[in-house]
Amino acid sequence: MTDVKLKHQSRIFGSLFFLFLIILAILNRSVNMPMQTDWIKNINSEMRVIMSEFKNDNLYIGFEINLSDNTYTYWSNPGDSGIEPDIKIIANNTINYEVQWPLPEMIKDQYGTNYGYYGNIVIPIKISLSDTKENIDLYLSYNLGVCNSICIPIDGKIKIPMLDSHDYYRNKSNRRIQEALRNTALYRDDGTKFINSARLQQSNNSEIINLIFSKPVRKIYPMTSKKFFLSDIEDIKESYTSYNFALTRKMKTDKISTEKFSVVILNDKEFFIEDFIVD
Repeated sequence: MTDVKLKHQSRIFGSLFFLFLIILAILNRSVNMPMQTDWIKNINSEMRVIMSEFKNDNLYIGFEINLSDNTYTYWSNPGDSGIEPDIKIIANNTINYEVQWPLPEMIKDQYGTNYGYYGNIVIPIKISLSDTKENIDLYLSYNLGVCNSICIPIDGKIKIPMLDSHDYYRNKSNRRIQEALRNTALYRDDGTKFINSARLQQSNNSEIINLIFSKPVRKIYPMTSKKFFLSDIEDIKESYTSYNFALTRKMKTDKISTEKFSVVILNDKEFFIEDFIVD
């Protein structure tokens, strides 16, 4: 009877020890999981991916760009003479993602108005993991313009380390990604509109969109449009009660009457996205 009891206890101990080894292996893998990739050096710049911030069923990673002094790269809308950036997430299966662009700086020079970033910038990327429970191999590819004395297009690809378990990421939070998300414009949820009217006008054989605001604004950035391009033609002022953009049709047949334009508006206390349709 004693031998049977000892054998039973031995089997239990063996099973518990095996389970302990599995847990230890998982914990060891988690501890050794890097929270950022190595820097990839390029012309006047270096890039890496930082991990991670989890909200709901979405994983947020950060594409970090570190630029040399007096060097800048471009926002999603690069402006009049910039190079439009292209940031993609590549996966071994279908996955949804969205690049979330932080607020840029306005860069005015002899070539017009551009929008971009100086110094160090983290661009958050929202990745949906709710549609798959499979292991995921993720890569971030980028094509960017980097400008100092001249603008040079650069590209690269970064492998993003991933654990099999999504639960690992749910316990992680990254201050840099949180800060970048707070600096990303969203739509207002109170129904307030700053753009009272948007009219199409003719001036010296050019088309101008004239915006009239209900309250003064400090800056306004046009977001990208598939059919039209808005070029900033205003001088720099402290604030504006109206604003003019030169309109370029990407195809002469493009109709403007039903087109929805989106802009980022800055006032004294906040920034947000607002849509308008030309009257």
